Amino acid sequence: MADLDPQETRLVLDPAVRDDARSRLRSIRGHVEGILRMLERDDVYCVDALKQIKAVNGALAKTGDMILRCHLKHHVVTAHERGDDEAIVAELMDILKYR
Repeated sequence: MADLDPQETRLVLDPAVRDDARSRLRSIRGHVEGILRMLERDDVYCVDALKQIKAVNGALAKTGDMILRCHLKHHVVTAHERGDDEAIVAELMDILKYR
């Protein structure tokens, strides 16, 4: 990442997005616990477990998209407003490692 001060690298989320992300992650945790319970049983159809795993992956992706949008709005847009092209490139390269 570019040489940013620690204030610039913190998790910046709108309160509504933070609450929504927490709620989604709690729901995801419940789904994962359900999948674990499915795997402890002998009468579960494999495809049913795979469907649940796919649902968890989708929910995680949606949550990641929400956080990414906030990141772009806060860090990338503010770097653009400062005219700091190097910071923009560094932020985008950092994002691409995880997407």
